[in-house]
Parts: sequence; structure tokens; C-alpha cells
Amino acid sequence: MSVEMVEANTAYMPNTSYSGFTGINFTNISNTNSGVSGHATGVAKIFYGQTTSLLTGLDTVGIRSAGDFLNNFLLVNPVGTSSANVVNHSYIGAADNSQEAALNEMIKRFDFFSQDSNLLNVIAMNNGNSGTIPPLFGSAYNAISVGRTDGLHSHGSTPANYPGPGRQKPDIVAPLTVTSNATPAVSSAATLLFDKAKLASNSNATHADTIKACLLAGATKTEFPNWSQTSAKPLDTTFGAGELNVFHSYRIIEKSESALGTVNFRGWSRDSASTSQTRTYTFTTPNYLSPSLSTALIWQRDVTETLNSYAYQNLANLKLELLDDTGATIQTSDSALDNVEHIWNTTLSPNTTYSLKVSSTSGTANFSLAWQVDGEASAVVVSQAAGNDIDLSLSELFISTPYTIRRSTDLVTWADVHDFTPTSNTYQWTDTNVPSDAGVFYQLFFFKP
Repeated sequence: MSVEMVEANTAYMPNTSYSGFTGINFTNISNTNSGVSGHATGVAKIFYGQTTSLLTGLDTVGIRSAGDFLNNFLLVNPVGTSSANVVNHSYIGAADNSQEAALNEMIKRFDFFSQDSNLLNVIAMNNGNSGTIPPLFGSAYNAISVGRTDGLHSHGSTPANYPGPGRQKPDIVAPLTVTSNATPAVSSAATLLFDKAKLASNSNATHADTIKACLLAGATKTEFPNWSQTSAKPLDTTFGAGELNVFHSYRIIEKSESALGTVNFRGWSRDSASTSQTRTYTFTTPNYLSPSLSTALIWQRDVTETLNSYAYQNLANLKLELLDDTGATIQTSDSALDNVEHIWNTTLSPNTTYSLKVSSTSGTANFSLAWQVDGEASAVVVSQAAGNDIDLSLSELFISTPYTIRRSTDLVTWADVHDFTPTSNTYQWTDTNVPSDAGVFYQLFFFKP
């Protein structure tokens, strides 16, 4: 796996002698200064430190200075390319209105870079509870912008007079105290998903749109009592799709790509839609108590290059709908501005069939769709004669993750009865110590509560 960091200031290198970076091959791509930056070191620890991030065994890290990235990568002809999967930008760029044309050109080229290199640029929003979106590069289309769980970051609509004004930012938040740290937390999660996706040997799995869709679909809202969306504004104006939850996102990307038609209640797909072509995915909710659906649809705003001149193409207007088992629409996400649609629904019924439909009201676009149904598994009552054993068959498990089976006879008092770490996604266990003369309930936990 290969990643990059872009850091501001004259000294921009992390402390490569830090023990948590052992075995990583660092490349000073800009090569304008070899000085160590405390900011870069802190960002790097959260991004790929072996004991301080989600990653181990990362191969290569490239480091660029922000000035070199702007002047000698984006603003050269042609725009530069990279073999990295994820590029972290934990700095803030802005300018006054006199530089508007130059900023528009840089954002356009930045979106081309993301598209041309098929990588995920992860962008920090500014700290402070401001409605002003950093125009460089917090307002980019083909990237993922990051805020803080406490909401103290710039948020709301992208600025007027810049590409696509009025789009909602950020896309996601993470539970750290400054955006410089929240951003590499998302970069670390994205890299982990890329690493898992590569095992599928499926280029659709490793497309940057797929990774972004899995991150947004996996994000949680329980931290935000006032989180809200409308059909025209699919993301919350402060918290985007919600808080990063790498476990949820990993469970989505580990699934094989879904074809059209009947699908699992958790999964992803990459396809295309046009005004004459819809895509429908039908799933049945599991036996969860109050199942909730989170789904994200991502597509890019294409940028074309002709003789070193870069131009945005018209943005296709895709629509995402949630349908009931009769085909009636329950909920719609249809922003006329964004290249993301998102549906969050907490009113689904267990063991019930629903569908997700992707269509276009204008234009044609390739898209990535990710979804998951979450909730607590319903308690199972098992009645047996006194002294009989009870066999439990478990499926859809997370390999190499510790689990605990708990047992109760009254749904009030619970006891841990069996710990295990599965080597496959199924597991069987026999309870040979069933309490006599009582109905028995079981719960399954990943990690002990």
C-alpha cells in the first residue's frame, strides 16, 4: 500500500525515526527541505503509526510540501499523477476574492488529479464554528472533506463564485479535537478499506468512489441528536453523513460486489445510470430490533483535459430512492447540486423486503453505492426440556474478532457463557449448561461490553 501526505510550512517531514514508523519507506517527494515538523509527525502517527493508527505494515509514504504540491504538481502541464491510494491534506488553504479565478483553476485541476489517479484525497475543514468553507480544497467534488465530532469546524454550503456553490460540506466527521487529526483518522480508515478491497482483485472495489461510499454509509448518527437531512440536502449541514465508524465501513467493503436484483442487507455495487436506465437493489432486513438503513451514492464530476486545458463537464443529477415491497417510494435523496446522495432511515421493519433504486434526472454517470442495515439482533427464546443441550449456529461473523455469547432467563440479568474468536464467518456452539425450567435468551457481542 502507498499513501501520501501534503504538509504546510517550510519544514514538512515527519520524524521518520519514530519507532511506530519502523519498516516504512519514506520518500521526500518535494525535496525542498528535510526539516522535521511536529505537526507532520502528529498527523503521521494517526494516519499510519503502527500502534497509533488502524494500519500496520504500510509499505511506502510520500511527503510533499503544500507549496510544491500547488506550484509544481497541480499548476504544471499536465497535472501530476500519483500511484498512492490515499492522500492526506491536514492544512487549510484560502484566498481573497482577487484570486478567485486562480482558485477555481486549482480546484478544477485538483478534481482532475483525483479522477485521473483514482485516489482518495482527504481534506481538513477549518477549525472553529464557522460557516465559511475553505475554498482550497474543502469544496472539491472528487474528495472527502472532514470535520470534528464536536462540530467546531467550518461547515455548511460551499462558497459562492466557486465551482458548484451551495453543496454541503463536510462529508464526514471524526472524534478528534482538531481537524488536522480528524483528517488522518479518516485517511487511515480509507487506507484500511483500500487494503481490504485489493484482496478482491476487483477494480470496482478499489475505486475511490467505492471507498468514499463505504465510509459515508458506515458513518453513525447516534452521537448527534439533531442530525437531519432533506431530500434536497442529503447531508447534515454540520456533521455530514455522521461520525466515522470503521467497523461498519469494513463490514461493507468486505462483501463481494453485488449485482442488480436481490442483494444482502449489507453491501456495495459499482454501475452506471442514465435517464433511460435505472438500477435496483432489493434486500430483506434481518431480524433486528428497529433496523436502520444507511446508504450512500457517490459519483464524480468529470474533468476533461485538452491540450493542457482543464474543463468541468456537466454534473449528472443522480437520484437515490428507498422503496417498500410494493414499489412505493418511502424516502428520496435528490440533491440538484451535490455528487453524493444519502439516505438514513430508522423506521424499517424486521424481516421485510425493501429496494434501493438509482436513477438519473439528467446525464449519465458511473456511480458507487454502499449500504448497510444496522440494529441489535432480536433476542431468541428457546424452550427446551430440563437438562437438554441447546445448539447455536452463528453466521455473518467478523473473522479474527473476539465475540462473547451472553445468556439470560429474564432479559434483565445477563451472564457471559462463552468467548470465541472465529476463523471463518460461521461458528457453532452447544450450551451444555442450560438453566432448567426456564425460557432462555441469548445475545452475541463483538468485544465484551
